Amino acid sequence: MKPSFRERDAIPTWALRHTKDTGCNGHASQSFVLNAPPRDNQFIAMATVEIPQARKFAPDMSWTKQVPGSKRLNCIAAAEDVFTQAERKLAQAERTGIDRSEIRVAAFMPRLPNVELDRGSRRYASYMSKQFSKHGLDFRVEEALTADALELLLMGAQVNEKIYGTFVFFPAPFGKTEDYFLRRMRPEKDIEGLTVENTGRMALNIKTVDEEQKYEGVVPCTAKAILTLLHQHEEIQNMFPRDSQLPGPTVVICNSSPRIGIPLQSMLMRMGATAIMIHPQTRPEDREAYLKSADIIVTAFPAQSEADLVRDVKDGVVIIDCSTEGNLHPDVLHKAAYLSTHDNHLGQITTALALYNTALCTLWQRGLKSSDR
Repeated sequence: MKPSFRERDAIPTWALRHTKDTGCNGHASQSFVLNAPPRDNQFIAMATVEIPQARKFAPDMSWTKQVPGSKRLNCIAAAEDVFTQAERKLAQAERTGIDRSEIRVAAFMPRLPNVELDRGSRRYASYMSKQFSKHGLDFRVEEALTADALELLLMGAQVNEKIYGTFVFFPAPFGKTEDYFLRRMRPEKDIEGLTVENTGRMALNIKTVDEEQKYEGVVPCTAKAILTLLHQHEEIQNMFPRDSQLPGPTVVICNSSPRIGIPLQSMLMRMGATAIMIHPQTRPEDREAYLKSADIIVTAFPAQSEADLVRDVKDGVVIIDCSTEGNLHPDVLHKAAYLSTHDNHLGQITTALALYNTALCTLWQRGLKSSDR
């Protein structure tokens, strides 16, 4: 059995104390929970009690099974291409003298005690663990039941030289922003590409992390996955001009998060697109006009009612739905030229890119170690 992340050299002894705290559910609880070490590449199972919640709007997305193959964007083929690229990059990392079985990734699942884990997060964690293990890496997922626990786990992973990558399955239900936790992460261990250093480099179109330009920079996985999917199809690729004097497509992004909307807008604008971001404060009449004029629509938000669903679009539009439950009205089926619905496995591309980023982070850290000698 391999040691857990909380090895003696991973977290300072002062950080291992137990403190009592009042959690979000109003009950006193331990702010740091010690569990038995996980078995290799295993998700830590914890007892859960489902708490009744108010019924949320759940759109009927059964129509997505009717999307013809000629219209459906092929996420699986795109993911296979990226996995191939990741495999080549891992081989490059191995040439530095490290065996890939020594490349350890610490992934953390934030959750509240006695609250059922989000279905999408659990599914994503399971698939990610399977793929990283398939490619020979040491990937482990550990749960964090409080903000303090998540913070300490992240801090420990950053100082543990045996860990080459860290990943958090956001959102974290602790009343603190994602940025709060990301600031505890070193950019060279950020395999999702969300730290301010990595997103800033991407926004400024700086492709490497060093002055010698030896090490490729890490970019946000989900935003990059969307671009990868678009580039799989020549007809869509041709919408983006190669000549800077020619007009590009209008892209509407129904998401303003640092994971999808913000980096995607920056990437698209560099490719010649006019990228419009819709967010909760966008006026309804503007939202309607933007969607009707869009050549490409990317949507990822929790729909609160049927009125939130993307419906009135122009003929020939390309639509990518990155949401968990679905953001599309069935009317879009007959108007869209190409579709990727919420159940179209975009997460497979994201996982492949996270694996690729892990290889980049390993090369980056191996380079830092050699330069210190």
